[in-house]
Amino acid sequence: MAKLQISQSHNLTAAEAHDRIDKLSKDLGEKYGLTSSWVNDTEAKVERTGAKGTIKILTNLINVELDLSFAMSPLKGTIEKRIKEELERLFKA
Repeated sequence: MAKLQISQSHNLTAAEAHDRIDKLSKDLGEKYGLTSSWVNDTEAKVERTGAKGTIKILTNLINVELDLSFAMSPLKGTIEKRIKEELERLFKA
């Protein structure tokens, strides 16, 4: 299994970051079949065939951790690049 750990800085309140992650999850759900559910106010579980992980809202950081299945491992670089681009677009200060 390949693991991804991606962080993006932000200067939002937890509620604002939560709203942006909701929007991102909806967009990614429509495009890639990703589902997400909030465990608490600052942590969401994300999942789709071949990938599962968490998105955590920290004080000034969004942290994404994903485990990719063996079948998805060859796409690790592409997936990581896409996530970084989306996080930067949503949270860049």
